[in-house]
Amino acid sequence: MFFLVYLGNSLWLSLFPNYLLRLGMNSLLIGITLMVYNASLSLTFLPSGRLSDKLGRRPLIIVGSLLLALSTLYLGLTRQTETTVLAVIGQGVGLGLLVPSGNALISDVASGRGAGFVFAIYQIATLSAAVVGSFGAGALATDLGFPTMFLLSAALTGSTAVIGYLMVPETITGKVSGYASVVTESLRSSITGTVRMLQSNRELALLTGALVIHAIGFSMINPFVPLFAEEGIHLDISKVGIIISVWNAGLAVAQIPSGRMTDRVGARPMLLTHFALSSLSWVIYAWSWNFESGITTALFFGIVGALDMPARRTIMIEYATAEAGKATIIGSLDAITGLTGIFGPLIGGFMWEQMGYAAPFQAAGLINAFACAPLIVIMRRRAALRSEPTASHAAPE
Repeated sequence: MFFLVYLGNSLWLSLFPNYLLRLGMNSLLIGITLMVYNASLSLTFLPSGRLSDKLGRRPLIIVGSLLLALSTLYLGLTRQTETTVLAVIGQGVGLGLLVPSGNALISDVASGRGAGFVFAIYQIATLSAAVVGSFGAGALATDLGFPTMFLLSAALTGSTAVIGYLMVPETITGKVSGYASVVTESLRSSITGTVRMLQSNRELALLTGALVIHAIGFSMINPFVPLFAEEGIHLDISKVGIIISVWNAGLAVAQIPSGRMTDRVGARPMLLTHFALSSLSWVIYAWSWNFESGITTALFFGIVGALDMPARRTIMIEYATAEAGKATIIGSLDAITGLTGIFGPLIGGFMWEQMGYAAPFQAAGLINAFACAPLIVIMRRRAALRSEPTASHAAPE
C-alpha cells in the first residue's frame, strides 16, 4: 500500500522544481512554492499524530490518500501559479495525515532492538517506489508530458485509499465517541501538548534541536538537487530523472545495512554518523560536472541518507508514553523540524540566484555540521548515567 503512495508521490515530486521552472517561475518562486508545501505538511503533522493515536491508523491513511489523489489531479490540470500553490497545500496536508500513521503502524509491530531493522524494511518499500517513480518520471515527462505524469500519480495514490480501507487493521479497540470532539481536542492540544512533552524530557528537547538544525540544512538543498542536475551539470530532463532515481536507489540499498547497524551499535551513534556525513555528501554533490560524476555523487548522497530514518524512528519511539503515543511523538517532532525548515528553500533560492549554483549546498553543509552537538550531549549524558552505580537500569543505546 505505501509502495503505491510513494510511487505516485515520487512521480510528480521528483521533477516538480523542473516543472515549476517550465511554468515560468524563477528559483525564488520555486523556493516559495516548496516552502508552502513544507509548511502545510509540517502543520498537519502536529494534530495528525495525536489523531492517529486517538482515532486509529486507518481513518488518517484513507483520508490522506484521497486528498493526495485529488490534489495531484488538480496539479495536472492547472497552469496558474495561484492554483498550483493551492494544490501544493492539499498535497502537504494529505501527506501530513499519512506519514505519522504509516510510521506508527510500522512501529506497532516493531519491538526492542529489532526496531531499526523493521523501519529499514519499511523504508526500502517506500524508497523502491521512489526509485521507480523518479526513474519513470523523466521518461514520462519527455514522452507523454507532465500532465499525464500527474494523472498517473493521482490514480496510484487514489487506489491506496481502497487498499487502506480493506487491509489496514483497526488499532482502536473501542469505538470512539464524538469524532468531532476528538478532532477539536487534538487540534487544540497539538501545540500545548508538544511544549509540555519537550519541557518534561530534556533528551527529547535536545534531539529535537539536532533534528531542527539538520532539517534547515536539508531543506536548503532539497529543491535544488534536480535543478542543479539540469542547470549546473546541463543534463536533459530524462537524465535528471535518472540522477534522482540513483539517489533514491542509494537510499534503498543501504536501508537494511543501516537498520542492522542501528540495532547493533545504537540509534544515536548512527544518527550522529548520518549528520556528519550528510554535510560532506551535500558539498561533494555540488562538485559534479557531468552525468557520470552526478550519478556517483548522487549514489553517495543516497547511501548517507539511508542512515537517517531507521535510527531516527527508533529513537523517537523510545520516548513514547501513555500520554504521548508513538504517532504523537513522530508527528510532533516531524512538525517541528518541518516548520523550522520551511524557509530553507527560500534561502537556498536566494543563494542560488545571487551566489551561484553550488552556494546552497556549501552553506547547508556548514549549517548541518552543528546538528552533531546536541546529539553528542545526549550520548555523553547517557554514558555518564550508565557509569554510575545507581544508573544500572538506564535505557540502552
